[in-house]
Amino acid sequence: MSEGDLSSQAHPPPQRLRRHWRSGLSSLYQFLWGKGGLDAAFEGMLALAGPMVQREFDRFAQDPVGQRLLAEQPRRELNELLKDEDALAAMPKGSFADAYLGYMGLEGMGSADDFLAAADLEKKGKRFGWSEDQLWFVRRMANSHDLFHVMSGYGRDIIGEIGVDAYTAGQIRLLPLRLLLAYFFFLKPSSPIGWPLFVIRCYRHGRRTPSLSCVDYEAIFELPLDEARRRVGAQAVAEVHLNGLPTPGRTLRRIEAKIEGR
Repeated sequence: MSEGDLSSQAHPPPQRLRRHWRSGLSSLYQFLWGKGGLDAAFEGMLALAGPMVQREFDRFAQDPVGQRLLAEQPRRELNELLKDEDALAAMPKGSFADAYLGYMGLEGMGSADDFLAAADLEKKGKRFGWSEDQLWFVRRMANSHDLFHVMSGYGRDIIGEIGVDAYTAGQIRLLPLRLLLAYFFFLKPSSPIGWPLFVIRCYRHGRRTPSLSCVDYEAIFELPLDEARRRVGAQAVAEVHLNGLPTPGRTLRRIEAKIEGR
């Protein structure tokens, strides 16, 4: 037996994350039928998220930026900066940080800490076999929806939400996002600027943009927004949708009102 064989036996490759179907489907069933609260919803989502977490973490760990961030000790916690309003406000006007503050608004200021605590991420993740590195990565990207909004340029209204969801579907291969993408085609705005083409362009916008999971956000917050986008390789909305954005009609406004609880 060779030395390489002995080494591989002593250090077997780490086990790949998998879906825990029984736990996941049972928890989602309880949530959908009113037999379980948010904890059941989080249990179901995390139980089925293993392959997606593995895939996105692998991409991050193979990227030079990801390798550098993983090697840092102590590691940075992005959420700590995102909830530090004073630190972000002290950064230059017109910067990525300034755009992030403008997008969030004072009433929405914060980080994903409440979400992570409600999900009980650390406990559930470890139970499903997630490593400390993977848990740190998931914590880091817990604010990805808001960061993707700012990087892509899609706003907070219903058109912007559809745009960023289609954009995210292009960034991350996740079945629920793909199904949501198909649903979007059936929504009709009042001014259809080629509505199916709009959704497709949002998706392609995300596909063309290098992985936003592999960005050193702390290093670009002080940069002018346009420079931050150039450094990452992201285009703004105006560069992608040359004819402008659709105007929401009755169906979209009804969905928007329901989301906002009006």
